[in-house]
Amino acid sequence: MLDTIMNKFNERSLNWEGCHNVRDLGGMPIESGAQTRRGEVIRSDDPGQLSPAGWQAVAQAGVRLIIDLRAPHEVQKEPYTIPDEFEIAWCNRPLEKFLPEVGALISQAKTRAEVYTIILDHYPDMVAEVLRTIAAVADGAVLIHCQAGKDRTGTIAALLLDLAGVPAAWIAADYAESQNRLRHLYQQALEEAGSEENLPFWSRPTATAEMMLAVLAHLRHRYGSTEQYLLSAGVSADDIGRLRKKLVGDHPAS
Repeated sequence: MLDTIMNKFNERSLNWEGCHNVRDLGGMPIESGAQTRRGEVIRSDDPGQLSPAGWQAVAQAGVRLIIDLRAPHEVQKEPYTIPDEFEIAWCNRPLEKFLPEVGALISQAKTRAEVYTIILDHYPDMVAEVLRTIAAVADGAVLIHCQAGKDRTGTIAALLLDLAGVPAAWIAADYAESQNRLRHLYQQALEEAGSEENLPFWSRPTATAEMMLAVLAHLRHRYGSTEQYLLSAGVSADDIGRLRKKLVGDHPAS
C-alpha cells in the first residue's frame, strides 16, 4: 500500500525550478474507482522562489489563476511578480482574520491539527471564499499556495480531496508528503537552531498523516462531512457541484 501511494506521489510531482513542494491533486484514487483529474488544481510552496524556467513550467501546466493563501502582511513583506508574458491571474485569499480571541486559542494549541480545526471552526467564511474562488475557474488549472505549501495549502487540499471522495488514508499521506519534500529545509533549520526544542512551532517536523486524519475526523464528528461543513460555511450546492466536476469530472464522488 505504501509503495503504491509513493508511486502515485512521484507521478503527480511537478518539477518547477525554485520550488520544493509542488504536486498535482490529480491522479488520486476516488471511492467510485476512478481518479481525480490532473491539471485542474495544483498545490505548491511560495512561487516567489521560482526561476524563469520555473515560471515557464507553471504556464505550461495550464495555470490560469494563482490563489495565495498567505496573510496580507506576508504578501506585503514578500511579494512576487508573475512574468508579463504569462496570462496568469492572482488573488489573495487568506484563511485567517487574526481576531484576538481566535489567536488566543491558536496560541494554546499543542498540535498542528488543533490549529487547523480552530481555523476551520472560527473562519469558515474565509475557507468558503477560497473554495468559491476555485469553483469559479471553469477553464485551466488553479494553483493554491501559502509559504511552505504545507499547512494552509494542506488544509485546503484536504477539503478538496475529501469532497472528491479520495480515501482519508490517501489524503493524510498526501498531506504528510509535504514534510518529506521539505525535510532538507528542516535539517538546515535544525543545524542553525542546535536542537528541535529551539525551533519554532511551525518549523518542527510534525506534519504527519495523523494530524490530517484528526482534522478529517473532526469535520465528520462536528459537521457530518466536508460537504456539510462547506455548505454551512456558505459554499453553495452549485459551487460544490462545480468543484466536484473540476476534481472528478463525470465520476460522482461517493
